[in-house]
Order: sequence, then C-alpha cells, then structure tokens
Amino acid sequence: MNEALILATMRQRVTSPVRMVLLASMFFMPLLFVCFAPGVGLEPLSNGYGLTLILAAGIIGQDVSSGVLQLVLARPVTRREYVVSRWLSVSLMGGLLASAQVLIAWLLLLARHAAPGPAEAFSRMGANALSAFGGAAVITLFSTLLAGFGDLAILLLASFVMVGLYGIGELVHQDWVTRFAAELGGFLVPEIPLDPIQRAGDIPWVAIVSYLSTVTLCLALAIVVMNRKEFSYASSS
Repeated sequence: MNEALILATMRQRVTSPVRMVLLASMFFMPLLFVCFAPGVGLEPLSNGYGLTLILAAGIIGQDVSSGVLQLVLARPVTRREYVVSRWLSVSLMGGLLASAQVLIAWLLLLARHAAPGPAEAFSRMGANALSAFGGAAVITLFSTLLAGFGDLAILLLASFVMVGLYGIGELVHQDWVTRFAAELGGFLVPEIPLDPIQRAGDIPWVAIVSYLSTVTLCLALAIVVMNRKEFSYASSS
C-alpha cells in the first residue's frame, strides 16, 4: 500500500461537495431516528455499507475516465499498490464513520436511559466496520470494470437480479434459486454478524470464511483486471 495515495484518496473524497452532502445525510438521519425514537435501540444503524458506498463510488472508474490514472501509474506506483491503497482508504473512512455513528447513537441512548449494554454496542461497531471493508472491496472490483460511476450501474443491476431471482424462487418454490439469490446478496454485501459471538460465544465460521473469501476474491480480481488494462499515456499529457 502507498500512504501518500491513501491520504490523497481521502482528501479527494472529503473535497467533493455532493459526496459530503450525501454522506452527512446518511450519517445523521439514523441518529435523528434514534434520538426521537429511542425504543428502536441501535437497529437503524444496520451496517456501514451505505456510508462506504458513497465514499467508494467511482473509486477507480473516475480516475480512468478523467485520465488521472495514467498520471498516477506513470509514477513509481504498481497497479496492485494502487488498487489496494484505494480500497484501504475508503474502507478506513467508511469503517471509522460507521463506528463513530454507532458510538454517538449509543451515547444518545445512554442519555435517554435506553442504551443497550456496551458489549452490544461494540459488537455493532465491529460488524459495521467489517461491512465497510467488505463493501469497499466489492465496489473496488466493479469500479475496475467500467469507467466513471459504472460501478454503481453494475451494483444496481446485480441487486435487481438478486431480488428477481429471490422472487422467482419463492414463486416456483425452488430452494436452489432462493439460495443462489442469497449467495449473490452475500457477495454484494459481505458482512460478519457478531451478535452470535456477543450473545452466546458462538463463532460464525461459515460467515467469516465467506467474508474473507469475498474480500480476497474481489481485490485479486480487481488487480487482475487492472493489470490487463492498457492505457494511452500520451493522451494524458
């Protein structure tokens, strides 16, 4: 990974007005809901995927369409280093924001004497942070496939396919179709539920292996796609 590239990516994200408006809305709306309806607990803060999606959209595709990527790769930066650094930058931002969101919500509930135990809060923070890292890996892969914000188009199409397959499976009573739709959903939104560990000490090994496999596969494929891309450096000068 490249520290300078990570910091530059973070700076690029926070200097986008539209992105910051969307991020603020995604961050504060659940907190307002918790504040005015404390009985729901931490449920509105389901995962860090939404926050990460706003940060990660176009993470590589924007550089491709603008010609910035050619300039970056003209420097002593490998394509693998570029992919991993871009993924890590938005993962860290999304994970920190998702964790901070849960912490603020828990403090609000604590002030209203409706807070769950600290263990549940830390469990939710950890799960949301993991969701951020996993979601960023998926978007990073999609972003290598299409320029601009094509990653959102791929994600939207895959989501429609998932919902459609699930509906078909329920309609025709074919369990394998619904299972396939569930697997596709798990790929699009990789996460590890930490509630079983917090409540009963049960380690969800299947979910852990699935999560790690998805993140590793997405990053490996993203690196492969980037290594196979050909860029015209003359056009960016």
